[in-house]
Order: sequence, then structure tokens, then C-alpha cells
Amino acid sequence: MLSSFRHVMTKGPAKYVTAVIMFLLIGSFGLWGVEGWLQGTTSTDVATVGGTPISSNAFSEAYRRRTTMITQATGQAVTPDLARTLQIDKQVLNSLIAETALDLQAKKLGLGLDQASMVQAVMNDPSFQVSQPGKPPAFDPNAFRRLLQDNGLNEDMFFARQHEFYIRNQVNQAFAEGGPVSQTMLQAGARFNQEKRNVSYFVLPQSAVGDVGQPEAAALQSYYDEHKGQFRTKELRSLTYLLVTPAQIDAMATVTDADVQARIDSEKDKAAALEQRTVEQIAFPSLDEAKAAAARIASGQVTFEGLVAERKLTPDDTSLGTLSRSQLTDPKIAEATFGLAEGASSGAVQGTLTNVILKVTKIVPATDVIRAQLQQQRAQESLKNLRDTVEDERMGGTPLKDIAAKLKLQVASVGPFDAQGLDAAGKQVDFPLSAQVLPALFKTEQGSDPESIDGREQGLMWFSLDSVVPSRERTLDEAKADVVAAWAADEKANRLREKADDVVKQLNGGKSLDEVAKSLTVQVMPAWDLTRSGQNAPIPAAAVNAVFATPLKGFGSSISANGTDRIIFHVEDNVVPELDFKAADTIANGKQLSAAIGQDMMAEYVTKVRDQLGVTINQTNVDRTVGTGSF
Repeated sequence: MLSSFRHVMTKGPAKYVTAVIMFLLIGSFGLWGVEGWLQGTTSTDVATVGGTPISSNAFSEAYRRRTTMITQATGQAVTPDLARTLQIDKQVLNSLIAETALDLQAKKLGLGLDQASMVQAVMNDPSFQVSQPGKPPAFDPNAFRRLLQDNGLNEDMFFARQHEFYIRNQVNQAFAEGGPVSQTMLQAGARFNQEKRNVSYFVLPQSAVGDVGQPEAAALQSYYDEHKGQFRTKELRSLTYLLVTPAQIDAMATVTDADVQARIDSEKDKAAALEQRTVEQIAFPSLDEAKAAAARIASGQVTFEGLVAERKLTPDDTSLGTLSRSQLTDPKIAEATFGLAEGASSGAVQGTLTNVILKVTKIVPATDVIRAQLQQQRAQESLKNLRDTVEDERMGGTPLKDIAAKLKLQVASVGPFDAQGLDAAGKQVDFPLSAQVLPALFKTEQGSDPESIDGREQGLMWFSLDSVVPSRERTLDEAKADVVAAWAADEKANRLREKADDVVKQLNGGKSLDEVAKSLTVQVMPAWDLTRSGQNAPIPAAAVNAVFATPLKGFGSSISANGTDRIIFHVEDNVVPELDFKAADTIANGKQLSAAIGQDMMAEYVTKVRDQLGVTINQTNVDRTVGTGSF
């Protein structure tokens, strides 16, 4: 079904590192107007750059990576509606077009990188280095290993993808030094960041305007007519939902000993290779250090665990996880690992990128691995069958309650409540996956079948919209108490603003701040060393902004921190530190400005290359790939 297909299209393999880097780079270009480049075509490509196609498969993979990244970062699944709102399709396509343009330009410039240089580039990458006291940064194989595991990559896959990135980065390096930064620019930046202002101020309380009383009938009617929208009732909705948890899915899938044996018999050549081992390792900068440590373990001077503690390593530093031989990307480490008995540690092993001592803490037999694989496979099949059954029933018009009864599952009904999940009394209504369901529920039209909600560990949910209590205007009589309260609040704010303006007028007319404060029985207070950042300021950010918008020796007013009182201030003086062009801060600021200029130049360069090559986009294929088009 279409909804099942869309569900699959929003899932995908884990992200890999270049997606993040290139997204940040290309993000500076903004969302260009792709509509101006659309052209019809019969191919399945989503775009071409200088005649080079970007396939729908490549776009689909990048799109899935991007949605997965957002889900991992926010903990919230990316629904098709949310993806459209965030314009993820344009972001991803923009990145792929820019990457392809850079690849073509790099090829035109004859840029390349051999394997040895690739390995060295990885080892020199700060992302994979660790610093120890008294020693220069060194390659950390654990950081490299974690990146591969987190992104579902082996070394060959990683290097293949990074090769393209490093080639593109050679173009980027041409702009890495940035552009020239003038002294005027440095001075302007320093003044903006470092200028300090000293003010004296007092707080004019709302009580200074007294009681505003009750509005006359005509005034109240006029206020109500002007603000009807804020006194409307909220739309309320009710729903019925069917939630299937992972535990329920697992219970639907059973695996017997006979099932395991049948798999072994059918895949005798592969079964043995499925054995897994839980492995820990200690990495060393040199093979000699690894040999010396292994000798200490062999002689009984120290245990593997003692060496871990001695080197102050964490489980993240040492754990490789539970892996099969094929999942250990370094062949020498794989050979050593699968030559160890459970609980045994190895001698020094010289891997491709690191030198290690290994320990196998647990051996998982192939039969256990096969059982787990079968269980997972059958659970996935059960989930797919359940999803298909529910979707087919819904497409046939069967109510969710009847579907649940057929499948012997439980449903629940909740509501009515508003878009924030509050009932008519303002009490929060609690139900599973509410953060994901609420936005979808209030976009759903009555009679439609909304998309299922994937709650990951919480389960899979289907819901139906049961009833809608529309928002409506309340009459003045119904809302009178709220209207009077709102009128009073606005009236007090207006009168206090007028009074503050009058006070500032008196101050500009020659009265002193102390004199006016004394007449109002309020206290003058100092606020020294204010900066535009407003850090550690005794007055709120709005008042700080007003201070820096006011001329020296001038007076002004602003809202106070409580949102009701007003602050009356006098800008006493300012301090602008003399710029020392040799100071460390000035040099650092200059480098930041230069780097920013370089990034702008790089963005302009890529845009120029892209425009010179020419770009065409097949929006129909883009829509089909992300599940918004027709087939």
C-alpha cells in the first residue's frame, strides 16, 4: 500500500560523516529556487549537473540519511508532513547538486589522492585524534571504530566515500586561508563586541498607574470587537488509537530448535562464520609499547583489566562490541580475535591503523546468533504482515475498533482535547506518543485514514479521528470575565508606557534621575559594564538593547524583566577599549573574520561552478522518491 511504501521511504541506513560536513557547507547557499530549473524527462534521475545524472537511488539514500539524522537528534520520527515543512527534499537535493558540481570541477582540475595519502589524511583528522598530557595529538583508533559502527560502515565503504570528500576538500582548501581583513573591519568588530556602557536606572512599577477600574460598556464592547480572536474557544478533538508494542510483535514470532537446525543445514558454509565474540581492546601508539604491555600480562604482573585501569580507559575506549569475524574490518585483528578462547587475552597485534591487545570476554555460538536472526526476521515479518493487514482493512473502510477486535488487539479512546493536549478544563490529557500524534491529529480531516505513527521503542500506532468540536467565537457575555481581565492588563500597560514617556520627557527637559526617582519613591540603581551580549546584566536583554540604541548621556525606557513594569535609564558613559592589533583576542577575531570571508568565497565559487555546468531538476521524480508524487 501507498502508506506502507511512504513509511519505508522515511527509514534508511545510518548517516555517514560526509553528509553532515557537506550539509553544513551547502547550507550557506540557502534554498535556491529550484522551480526555475524544472524540466520534464522520462528518466528516473532526479537531476543532472553538467550532463552528470543524480539518480533517484542516490537521492533516496541521502534523503533517508537526513531524516534519520533528524530523528536521532530530536528523538522524533520525521513524518512526510514534517519533512515537507522542513523542506528536507530541497536541502538534500541542493547538497547533492553542489557535491556533484564540485566533483566535476575537481576532475576538471586534475585533482586526486592515492590510498596512502588517504590513510594519512584520516590519521591526521582532528576528529579521530586524542590528546594526552605532554604528548602531541595522536590518532585514536577507538574514535575511528566508533564512527564506523555508528554509521554502519566498514573501512572500504568509509574510504570510498571519504575519497570523494577529500578531493572536494582540496578545492575548499583554496579558500581555507580566507580573505583579507582590514583594520577598519577589525576595529568595527572590536567596538561592537567590546564596548561597555554604564547606566543608572530605576524601575517604574505598574502600581504607579493605580487601579484602572472597570471599563464602560461601550469601551468593553469596542475592546471585545477588536480582539475577538483571542477569546475564541479552542478546537477540541477526540481519537481512538491502536498501539502495538515491540513486546507484542516479538510474541507473534516464535523460533524453535528445529527452525535453527534447518537454517544451519541449509547454509552450512555460512553458519559457522556467524559465531560472534564480545571483544575488548587496548590501543597503543607503537608496536613496542603493545609488546611490552602484553609481556606484563603474560608474566602475571598485571591483568588486562588492571592495564585498562592503569591507563584510565573507559568502556567506550576499550569495547569493540559483539561482532562476527566479517564485522571486524581489520583482518589481523579479526584473525587474532577468533583465535582466542573465552576470557583469554592476546599478545600484541599490529593492525592496519593501530596496535592493540585484545580480550574475548564472551563467545556467542552460531546457533544463538541464528536464533536471534530468525527471531528478528520473523518479528519484522510479523510487523509487516500486521501493518499490511491493518492498512488493507482501513482502506476498505473498517473502523479501527473493528480491526482491533479481528486481530484480538486492544484500542483506547481519549479526548476531547486541544492541539496542546489540554482538555476543556485545561488539564493535560496523557496518552502514548502524544508529542507525535497531536500535530498529526490536528491536521487530519474527518473520514481520512492518517499515517501510522512509528514510536520506535514505544511501538507502532494507528489512530482515527473520532470527533471535532470546532473553535467558535464566544459572545461578550460568555467571555466577559476574560475580556475585562485582558482590557485591564492592556490599559495598565498603555498607561504605564505613557507615564514612562512623560518621565523621559521630564528628564530630557532638565530634571535629574535622582530627582524624578525621589518624587516617585523609587530607588536609583547602577548597571555598570553592560555589553551588547547582555551577559550577567542586572537588566533584561530588551533594556540592554534600548541602552545601546540610546545616545550617550541620553534617557530612555524599556520593559522590565517581569514584563509589566518599566525601566527608566540614563546612559552615563561608555568605554571602548583601544584596539591592540597584536593582542591574542584581536588576532583570533581576525582569523574568524578571515575564515568567514573564505566561507563566503567558497559558497560563491560553488554557485558559479554549478551555474556554469548547468542544472536541470525533475521535480516529478523528486516527489515520487520522497513519497509525495503519484505513480
